[in-house]
Amino acid sequence: MPQYFKDLGEQLLDHGYLIVPLPPGSKGPRIKGWPSLALDKPAFHRMAANGSADAGIGVLARYTPAIDVDILDKSAADEMSLIIDEIFAGQALMTRTGRAPKFLIPFRSDDPFKKLTSNVYTDGTHDHKIEILGDGQQWVAYHVHPETGKPYEWWDGLGDAGIMGSAQSELPALSRSDAQRVIDAFEVLAATRVASGAWRAKDVGQRPDIRERGGDDPFSVYSEPVGKSEIEVRELLARHPNEEADYDHWFKVLAAVHHELGDAGEDIARTWSTEAHKHTDEKFDLTWNSLGRYTGRQLTLRSLLKGEKPSAPEKSLEGNEFVQAAQFASEQRIEWLVKKVLPKSGLTIIYGEPGSGKSFFALDLVAHVARGLPWRGLRTKQCSVAYVAAEGVAGFGNRLKAYGEGHGVDLSVLPVYVRGGQLAIKEQAVAIVDAVLGLPHVGVIVIDTLAAVTPGANENVSEDMGVAIERANFIIQSTGAAVILIHHSTKDGGTLRGWSGLLGAADSTIKIERRDDKRTAHIEKMKEGEDSGKYGFKLRIVDLGQDDDGDPVTSCVVDESKDIAEKGNKKERKPRSGDFETSDNYIKARDFLAIIERAMGVGVDASMTEDEIVEAIQADPKTNEMGQDDYPPRRYITPTLRTLVQKGKICREGRAIKLCA
Repeated sequence: MPQYFKDLGEQLLDHGYLIVPLPPGSKGPRIKGWPSLALDKPAFHRMAANGSADAGIGVLARYTPAIDVDILDKSAADEMSLIIDEIFAGQALMTRTGRAPKFLIPFRSDDPFKKLTSNVYTDGTHDHKIEILGDGQQWVAYHVHPETGKPYEWWDGLGDAGIMGSAQSELPALSRSDAQRVIDAFEVLAATRVASGAWRAKDVGQRPDIRERGGDDPFSVYSEPVGKSEIEVRELLARHPNEEADYDHWFKVLAAVHHELGDAGEDIARTWSTEAHKHTDEKFDLTWNSLGRYTGRQLTLRSLLKGEKPSAPEKSLEGNEFVQAAQFASEQRIEWLVKKVLPKSGLTIIYGEPGSGKSFFALDLVAHVARGLPWRGLRTKQCSVAYVAAEGVAGFGNRLKAYGEGHGVDLSVLPVYVRGGQLAIKEQAVAIVDAVLGLPHVGVIVIDTLAAVTPGANENVSEDMGVAIERANFIIQSTGAAVILIHHSTKDGGTLRGWSGLLGAADSTIKIERRDDKRTAHIEKMKEGEDSGKYGFKLRIVDLGQDDDGDPVTSCVVDESKDIAEKGNKKERKPRSGDFETSDNYIKARDFLAIIERAMGVGVDASMTEDEIVEAIQADPKTNEMGQDDYPPRRYITPTLRTLVQKGKICREGRAIKLCA
C-alpha cells in the first residue's frame, strides 16, 4: 500500500502547503478540528509514526483553494476545461484527476474565502456541479481513489508530478470574483443542457437565480424560435461587433444565433466569433456542437443584445458631441408614465409605515398605467407592468382579485405580469432582466419590498444597500423600464428606513402617510419636476367570498379622497379636548370601545384581559383592513386603552378589564 503521507508529506510542507492525513479508503480527514490544522515538521513526524504513514494527503483549501469540476458528462467537462482556460488565459494550470472526466485545479489565495457552489444538475444517471473549495474545506492531493481503486493522477501539460513539483507560492492566484466567474460560466453551460433536455436542475445551491423556468410563473421567458432571416441576424450582429467579448457574452450570442437559425447559423456565428483575437476553431466547434437543437427557453438575439454589452476598446463620442446650451435645452424633455408623479425612467421609491397602504397605492398607480387610464386627472402613458411580489404572495393575489372586483376589470386582459415568491436582487438582477425582456412592452417594474429582495443584508450600510441600488439601476438600463422599490419608513414614520444614501440614490420618492382611515401620497422628491404634490386616498374593503373554513376573505382597493392625512410633528399636536361622544379627537377611542363591547358582551361578570382586547382589535376588519399579523401594533393600542380608562369607559380589576357601569 502506498505511504503517501510518510513519503511525500515533508516535501509538501517545505513547498508551503498545509496538509492533513486522509485515512485509506476515505476522501475526508478524521482529525478533530482539522480545518484549523497547521502541521509543522515535528508534528508531521509524530503523526506519520503514529498510524498515519499509509494515509493519503489532503491540502487545506484556506490558502490553496481549488476549482472542483464535478462533471461526469465528458463533453460538458471538456467544455468547462476550455472555459476555465479562457478565464485564466496565459496562466499555467495543472489538473488532478480521480474519476475522469471529473478534475480539480489548485490555486493560491492570500485572501481566504468560503466555498462557492453551483446549482446541481442531473442527466438522470449522474449529478453535475462545480465547487470552488475554500476556507474550511480540503481537497485530495495524493491518495487512492475509493471508487476506482487507482491513484489520483496529476498533469501540468508536461509531467505528472503535480504539486510535488511546484511551491504553493507558484500556483496561479484565485480571487473570489474569478471563482464566481467560473460558477457563472458553468451555469450558462448548464442552461444549454437544460434547454436541450439533456439535463435538469436537481436542487438549488449557491445561485438560486439559475433554474428551469416554466409552469405558471408569468415571468418565465420561454420563446419559440422566431425564424429571423440570415440577413436580419447578420444586421443585428453587425451593429454589435465582437471586438473582445467576454466568454459569457460570447457564449450567449452563439446560443442566440443557433436559436434563430439552427445549424444554418454556424458560418455567421463563426464569422462574428473570429473578430476577436482569442477565437480558436477548436473552442468554437466544441461550443457550437454542444448547443444542440433548442426546445426550451432561450433569449432572442435582439433582446440579448439589448440587455448586455460586451467589453470593448475606447470609442469616440459619435452621436454625443458637445452642443451649445440653448440647443441642448431645446432638445431635452421630461417623459412621464404618470404626469408629474411617475417618471418614464429612473428609480422611484414608495415608502411608509406598516399598514399605511403603500402596496395598495403602488398597485393602483401602475394598474392605471397598464390600462392607459388617467390617474387623478393626470395623463398616463400605457405600457405593461412587471410586479415582483417578494413577500405576502397570497395577500397580493387577493389584492389583484379585489382590484378586479372593485373596478370591474377582467384580470385576464390586464397587462400586469406578477412574479411571486422569494427573490434576491443582488444575485438575480440578470435573471429579472432576462424575464422582463421576454414580456410585451414592459415600461415599469415594481419590486415589493426592498427588504424582501435583500435577504441577510444590513439596511444601514452602504455596502449592502449600495449594491441593491446598483442592481436596480442595472435593471433600468438593461430593460429601459422604470423601477419602483417599495420600502419601509423609520419607526417614527419620519423618513426612509436604513442607509441615508437611499434618498439621494432615488430619482423620486413618494411617502405614504396615514392618520386613521385617511391616507396621503406625498411626492416628497422629484429630480426632474415638482415635489409638492399630495394625493389623498382611502381603502375600500372588497368582499372576496369565503375560504375553505367558511371564514370571510377580504382585501382592499384604493379610492380617491380629498382628505389629506399628515401626521405632523408631535410637538405641534394640540391636546385632546371636546366631548368624548362627538369630538373628532376620540374617533379611534370610540371605535376601540365598540370593538371591546362587541367582544366582551354583556353581563355583570363580563370581562377580558388586555391580551384578549388587543387580539380583538387586531382582528377587526375595519381597524386592520389588510389583515396583517399583529396590526395595529400593541404599542399603538395601549395608549388608547389608557384614554378609555381615563374617560371612565373601561375599568381595570387586576388583570381583568370590564366595561364601566
